[in-house]
Amino acid sequence: MMKKYIYSIMIGAFGVLSLSGCNNDVVEPDEGQQVPIMFSANLPSVTVESQTRATTFSNEDKVAIVAANATAVSPIPTNWTSDNLYLNHETGTIGNATWEHGYAEYPITLSSLKYWYFEPNKYLSFVAYSPIPSVDIRVTRPNSDMKLTVNGAAPGFFPDLLYTGTIGNYNKTRVSVLFDFKHAMARLAVKVIVVDQDGNILPSNAHPVNQLKISLLVVNTKVTQGNFDLVSSQWTLANPGTSYQTAYTLATSSSMLPVPYDNTGSTPTSVCYLLPSTSAVNVVSSSSINFKVKDTNMGIEVGGDYPLDQFKQIDGSPLTLEMGKTTVLLIKLQYTAIPPVSPTIQLQGQLIEWDYKGTSTVVIE
Repeated sequence: MMKKYIYSIMIGAFGVLSLSGCNNDVVEPDEGQQVPIMFSANLPSVTVESQTRATTFSNEDKVAIVAANATAVSPIPTNWTSDNLYLNHETGTIGNATWEHGYAEYPITLSSLKYWYFEPNKYLSFVAYSPIPSVDIRVTRPNSDMKLTVNGAAPGFFPDLLYTGTIGNYNKTRVSVLFDFKHAMARLAVKVIVVDQDGNILPSNAHPVNQLKISLLVVNTKVTQGNFDLVSSQWTLANPGTSYQTAYTLATSSSMLPVPYDNTGSTPTSVCYLLPSTSAVNVVSSSSINFKVKDTNMGIEVGGDYPLDQFKQIDGSPLTLEMGKTTVLLIKLQYTAIPPVSPTIQLQGQLIEWDYKGTSTVVIE
């Protein structure tokens, strides 16, 4: 006798955090010696699951460097306008990685060599970012020395904006400036698994998993622009629009994906989804995921459009998006033999740190 199945979808979320470190060379130059400023950059380890697309720098990538005059007691200058800048958004070119300090460290070369101030009591503070406006048209710097306008537009919607935060105050005893880049965006990733009526995960070759396909997987958002302050490392977003814009499309009826599906790792099977995040504007309430799965043998399709603010963690707290973190949308597709009650959709999950190696617990009613 042929078995029939009813499918229900359970969706949860958990987050992960990316970390990084830094190191600099310190020397004691001779009095009056002209000392060049040496720049380098590093990123979090490529093995960290929370990486966005910028898992590494490539040779000839471009970054912008800003240096402002500081004092011995004030590492963060109050004045980052052009009259106080020593380096005014200078373009640096990334070289091949070295491993002198045990991690990937990328040399940065400016078009012309820059030197520390001759006077030993003069200090500099620095910020850096990538991509730069001349490389990516989605990044502009209008009306302000230290704010970037970042647009969500084709291709790829929002770029993976990297920033360093302010570092310093340094003088010529520092010699080498290491920029420790972080991710300014919040990342969304999706994981889809199939469970039986008892909650046991089914392998991809088990029936009916082998006849299931993701027929729709789209991330939508009303947030299409943000302003990022390079000094405070904070976003300010324009008010969201009234209608959703398609940010990322991974699956359609003409280009379906098999289940299980997972793009949460450091080398995702497809693009990740990047959104600016700020406490001043609730990006979660302005975004949604459109997900459907189809039984290609029986023609059954379940799913729909799920606003992100309907996703709940295990403790019932709301889903969050945060800079430098990954929020994983865990979708559990449950099947049971007829006759149960009609399919139901639960939005529930768990927020965990990036180094958590266990499995999330989702309550199935």
